[in-house]
Amino acid sequence: MLSTLPGTDMNVLIRKVNALGNSVGGISRESGAKAVFIRGALPGETVSCKPVREAGNFIEAELIEVLEPSPHRVKPFCVYFGTCGGCSLQHLEYPMQLYWKKRWVTKALDRMNIEPDYGVTDRTLQSPLTRGYRNRVSFDMTSMGPGLHAYKGDPFPVDDCPLLNESGRKVYAHLAGKPLPGCRRISVRASPETGTSIVEFSPIPAGGIPHLGGETAAAWKSADGWEGSGGRVSFKEKLPGITFTVFAGTFFQVNTPGAAILAARVMKLLPPGGDILDLYGGCGTFALHAARLGGRVVSVEFNTDSSEGGRISARENGITGVEFVTGRVRKFLVETTRSRHPWDAVIVDPPRSGLGIRNARSLRRVNSPLIVYVSCNPFTLARDLSIITGGGWEVATVTTVDMFPQTDHVETVTEIRRRKPE
Repeated sequence: MLSTLPGTDMNVLIRKVNALGNSVGGISRESGAKAVFIRGALPGETVSCKPVREAGNFIEAELIEVLEPSPHRVKPFCVYFGTCGGCSLQHLEYPMQLYWKKRWVTKALDRMNIEPDYGVTDRTLQSPLTRGYRNRVSFDMTSMGPGLHAYKGDPFPVDDCPLLNESGRKVYAHLAGKPLPGCRRISVRASPETGTSIVEFSPIPAGGIPHLGGETAAAWKSADGWEGSGGRVSFKEKLPGITFTVFAGTFFQVNTPGAAILAARVMKLLPPGGDILDLYGGCGTFALHAARLGGRVVSVEFNTDSSEGGRISARENGITGVEFVTGRVRKFLVETTRSRHPWDAVIVDPPRSGLGIRNARSLRRVNSPLIVYVSCNPFTLARDLSIITGGGWEVATVTTVDMFPQTDHVETVTEIRRRKPE
């Protein structure tokens, strides 16, 4: 329904919200009308909104007022909610966040005609923490200090980020409000478990490294990679039974307690004591767990520092039976499929862009009865699964894991098995 806001000439829509979309907010669908995407609106609400952009089959609208609120609406805990583009679900109670994340995964699979043999798990595995769970937050620099990006906009300065863990927030307090000319971005990384922390500067500020307090180390991006005052800089992060060495600039799951749940789910699917191939292995999050359980593991990772971190972690934790190979996944996949080397299971954990067509086609030729696909993007996952299942494989189970509370992001663990001959 289109009406005019009293006292203005502003055309507004009064709409009932039917669903919640990934990255688009509340969705209103009425028979014979275009879908309306309303960021900040929740399912079950009646809202007034102002159309701001119209595309082929939808309208993007700005929320003006919630006329009838959802019973699941809660008060956001961050003062920057609504401006910052990082969190989009703080106004939705956590159990409903989990509900909609599973719906998004199921819908992405349905669009590609992917129907798991045993289905999508009944519930999303929840994060132990819903705030203060991140071991890393990156801030873009503004003229008034480090900031976060506005939704579809430029960065704005912030004093704090409540998603960062308490140790990281204490480090960031030394940086908030400091312009740091010459530096474009900083990343604060900290572990309450190990008491270690680093700040990554990209690049080093013109005035040098500011005081960071305590024992926090500093690293900076240069033409030759990451440097620090004492050489390569790392911090330690801990999952149950294993302490990891994480070098500056390398990847580690940002939700540490959530990563323990994710790793446990992956380990549950692996055969005990088998030959395991771990692709996009990073610093060994899955490889070290699998080797500790008796597996013989080859971890393939392109980033040299990640591989070296894995080797150090294996040595320091007394874990044997794991080899870290530094190289491109595509090249290794081609070689292992040509040789027909037998693997009892293959783990893949690609970036958000997924495997891509070529790697997905190579993966379906791997000599193994099992692929465990870890993904942080249900849409690229569904695309890759459609390719893999076209080559003699079937999806057995898909488990949704909430690694990113308060946001639109969701992690999945997919069990893919060789299709049995009919």
